[in-house]
Amino acid sequence: MNSNLKVNSNSDAGTSYVLYPTRYIMLALFAMAELCNTAVYATCNPLANELIILYNSTADVVTLSATLYLFMHPIFTFPASFLIMKYGNASSIKLGGILTLIGVGSRCFVEQSFVYVLIGQTFSGIGRPFILNAQASVASEWFPVQERTKLMTFLNFMVTFSGILGYIIPPIFFANYNISKTNKTPELIDEGRHRFDVLVISQAIFCAIFIIPLILFYKSNPPSPPGPKIQPKGPAIGFKDSIIKMFKDVKFIMIFLSFTLYYGTYKGYGVALVFLLKPFGYGKSEIAYLSCMPVLGGFVSSLFIPGIYKNWGKYKPLIILLQFSTIITFYQFISGCFIQNFWVMMIVAVVQGFFILPAIPLLLEWGCAQIFPLNDSFCIGLMYSGATMGSSLIAQIIVKAINGENVSQWGAFGGMSIVCGLYLSSILSIAFVQELNKKEELRKSLVADEDTIK
Repeated sequence: MNSNLKVNSNSDAGTSYVLYPTRYIMLALFAMAELCNTAVYATCNPLANELIILYNSTADVVTLSATLYLFMHPIFTFPASFLIMKYGNASSIKLGGILTLIGVGSRCFVEQSFVYVLIGQTFSGIGRPFILNAQASVASEWFPVQERTKLMTFLNFMVTFSGILGYIIPPIFFANYNISKTNKTPELIDEGRHRFDVLVISQAIFCAIFIIPLILFYKSNPPSPPGPKIQPKGPAIGFKDSIIKMFKDVKFIMIFLSFTLYYGTYKGYGVALVFLLKPFGYGKSEIAYLSCMPVLGGFVSSLFIPGIYKNWGKYKPLIILLQFSTIITFYQFISGCFIQNFWVMMIVAVVQGFFILPAIPLLLEWGCAQIFPLNDSFCIGLMYSGATMGSSLIAQIIVKAINGENVSQWGAFGGMSIVCGLYLSSILSIAFVQELNKKEELRKSLVADEDTIK
């Protein structure tokens, strides 16, 4: 049944806004496109040791597959934003889907050369900003403004979940398979290559099942908008002027810095976790469990953190509260390492996700509100690009600071302190930024407080 939103404004008084049930289909198509694209990023990372032997390669070449994927986002983020701004989110999302399909399809030729994996990862990486940058546009075009924070939380949860899924799935295909430099018979090599073939082909089929319907059926917007267009009077700001205006906004730059430090540290910490836990005797299986736990906490917090923001109406204090709580959980986690209590570590990892994951969409939303009336895709693209570049640098800093594979237990504690220091820097980046939600003020001038969605 259609729902109506009444609007109280000079231009839209008495107008009814229809919420089409198909919005949930569009949301599902987009969310699965996010999952398909993000999950292929880490295919080679958990299998690095095996792939080096199977394809007579080196560690640098194998890890290059993930690096190529990640570094495509900063390069193509502004072209993606231009496409969204000029032609709508469907054009960008479908192009991202097509590039993802080309990427996962290219990897299926790995039997001929591992180079095809690198080519495939590059195409999938190029597709990433064309999909990911459209998050806010999908939320605003298909859903009323009251639901936007909840939707952004869900979509960012999907990104995090799919990233973790990308680490968990590949080792399943190599269960009960052991190969090493001293144990690499032709039979083992053939079996290992076959298993990797099955993995990449399975991922390609999975992506095709969800991305082909997206290409065929996804639309930029419904026949009529879900609410009043929150857009100030005056001519639209052009592409070039939007970029210049965004980089001149000091408050946005501080929000961008906070997001880069916060989300970049979280992702960099995930990469360095194998080294941080090594001196305590934990290996791949324990790390796999610990990597899954934050998703559970993030899922729980995603159910009601948007409601807290809706009642509070402020991004900054809620974000700082979540960030500060995150720092406490990291010291609790390393304490669990020292007392060798894995269950404590598991519980703390759940609590970490509870505080970490909801702050990510809140920072994105705040950034979009700060640069308003510029297109949201500029903010989403730049902030994700910053976190992507930052995560690679932060992971290297942590690993080098703790002496890599030769890390001691107190070295791991020092590494965790670096993580917490970066989170503290994220807090300080926004501590003195005055929050002014220009978009929310304009919305209140368009929509009366008593207006509801039935």
